[in-house]
Amino acid sequence: MMNRRTGSAGFTLLEIMLAMLVLSMVVSMVSVTLSASIAAIDATREQGEIYYRAQVAMERISEDLASALLPPDVEFISTNDSNNEDILSFASMAHIVFDTENGRPGIGIIGYSLRPGEIDGQLLLLRSDVLYLPQEEREQGNGDVEAFLLCDRLRSVRFTFLDRNGEELEAWNSTVDEGDDTAQRLLPAAVSCRLEFWLNQEEESSISFETTVLLPVALIQPENDKEQ
Repeated sequence: MMNRRTGSAGFTLLEIMLAMLVLSMVVSMVSVTLSASIAAIDATREQGEIYYRAQVAMERISEDLASALLPPDVEFISTNDSNNEDILSFASMAHIVFDTENGRPGIGIIGYSLRPGEIDGQLLLLRSDVLYLPQEEREQGNGDVEAFLLCDRLRSVRFTFLDRNGEELEAWNSTVDEGDDTAQRLLPAAVSCRLEFWLNQEEESSISFETTVLLPVALIQPENDKEQ
């Protein structure tokens, strides 16, 4: 009677190598898909942060401009000079009291300025807010004005101005020559603000936000009044 030896069948070397090849392909595909998903999530989160920055900055700018005034000794002045860090200054009822114990509400002298960011090519938009005082008291002050960060990661900031006739201007200056009896100190009827944020500096990609703000005081200001 013959004895039969029974043995378990094993994998050949070729089968093991094929299995490892298939497994590596599956792992590679999963890694690529996962990396793309993570990149998409990061990009979405980053865009959400930019949208939040833009919303906060635009709300603040809109409130400042909508409450703009033109006192006798404070001018509405802007510049489109790219080398000038101070881009806009004016008086506004949107004064913010940071020090509730020593500060007081009233008209504020608002200033917007640009500064280089820590990363080359990025700009910071700063906002200063000083309580409007009589000229004598302002002259007695130390002249130091503290500015606070309004938003960062900016590629460019642009203000444009509309007069009562709807003409668009790149800059505005309410200052008039004292000897010119026909000149008028006027506010712009509306101001457009455009903020351009970097999305990816390496790819030169950016996203822009723009809003236009009407200035009610300018619309009701008599045309024959040179001072308010």
